[in-house]
Amino acid sequence: MTDEPTSPPAPAAQTVAGQAWLKKKWNLRNNPFPLTAIARIGGNDLRENGLLYEPAVQADQVREAMEKFVLGSAFSGLKFGYLWSRGSSPADSDARGYGKSVLLQHVARLVNRDFGRSVYLQSELDDEDAAENPICSLVTSFDTAQVRSLGAALFAAVEYGVKFRTLEEPPLAQRLRQELIDRIGTDDQRVLLKAVADEQNALHGRTLGPPDERLLVALCGEDPMAVVEYLNSIKAATRSRNGAVFFATFLLYAAAAGMKHVLVCCDQLEDLASSNTAKSKRDLETERFRDVLVETQPMADMVSIIVTMHPRAAMKIKNAWDQADLPSFEDTDANNRSTVTLPGLQDAEEARKLLSKYMDAAVQPDSGREPGSLHPLTEDAVAVLLSHSTRKPRDVLRMAHSVLEEAAARNLEVVGVEQVRRLLDTITPVPDQEGLDSLITAGVLNWSQG
Repeated sequence: MTDEPTSPPAPAAQTVAGQAWLKKKWNLRNNPFPLTAIARIGGNDLRENGLLYEPAVQADQVREAMEKFVLGSAFSGLKFGYLWSRGSSPADSDARGYGKSVLLQHVARLVNRDFGRSVYLQSELDDEDAAENPICSLVTSFDTAQVRSLGAALFAAVEYGVKFRTLEEPPLAQRLRQELIDRIGTDDQRVLLKAVADEQNALHGRTLGPPDERLLVALCGEDPMAVVEYLNSIKAATRSRNGAVFFATFLLYAAAAGMKHVLVCCDQLEDLASSNTAKSKRDLETERFRDVLVETQPMADMVSIIVTMHPRAAMKIKNAWDQADLPSFEDTDANNRSTVTLPGLQDAEEARKLLSKYMDAAVQPDSGREPGSLHPLTEDAVAVLLSHSTRKPRDVLRMAHSVLEEAAARNLEVVGVEQVRRLLDTITPVPDQEGLDSLITAGVLNWSQG
């Protein structure tokens, strides 16, 4: 009796590469969520550059920021405003990851879109108020690499005004030039330069001296790259030493274009207060906040500055701030009109709004997906992500990135409650530490991309 031939065992199903699974099964171009979730303002990666900020996630705080910071600058004489975050526990003293950087960028973009008009109208003011109080905004940031002085930070603000663009919006400097041309009725460079000179001549009080002529010529000229190339040619030492002069020059240009107010959004004040900054330098630079921004023209009349703040930075800079007699940054009822505090995510609905903005941006064209869909994540899975997090937006985004990365590698069709729980047990979270922040410092001020 002969043995019956046996069929070979069925081959084990092959695992599809995670990136192919993302594209073929989930119809996503890439992992929708950021790996670091540290805002690299001006970078190319939408996941990391802050342009996917969803104001509905912190709607109350966004409205509060517009009222206190933008309207406060235009109508209440606000000089210093403070955007706070506090950790959920005493151990989280630095309280990073709540969205301060991207909120500041959102405020600046919204203001610059129509020079404050939409903010005024949403606050039940009218077109007459908008016409009488045009406002523009600049963004800057301290860091531990190059921007370690007020002068360097003010130079970076000018770079933002000249270089920062998105696909929909040209740089602020180009829009101001058009405003100036419309006001004067000509694009003749000599006439534009005279209009700026008239603003300088009309100043009363202490100034930093004459404006930077080469910067003005470039700003008033037809070629937008001329000013970019000029700023790029300025060496680091000159940026730090003469940054305030470049900044004052840009303000005169904005004033000639009709701007009455300039809102400066200043991020990462904690780097000025870091242990890497000598106390003597910290004290000197803090004094310059008063000397340059409060007591010198045109800054004194035009500028309001919003700085980010958290407990660790406040503790380190408090003595210098008090000695400079600058407005208190304490997050108290007495300072209610100048402070806004960002909370963590309150519930799964806020987490869903946060994640869906990133998911929508990653969907492949003609995928047939409904806007707002979180597939492959289930709605219940979002609640699990939130419950396992610190409730910081940064933490939730990082966890979502890691979960989808692992789920794609395992070829999961759907990522539900149990899948998220199991995956979270196997994932090593990205640390929220200074070392990680320093890795991206070089990209923070790359304003020319968007």
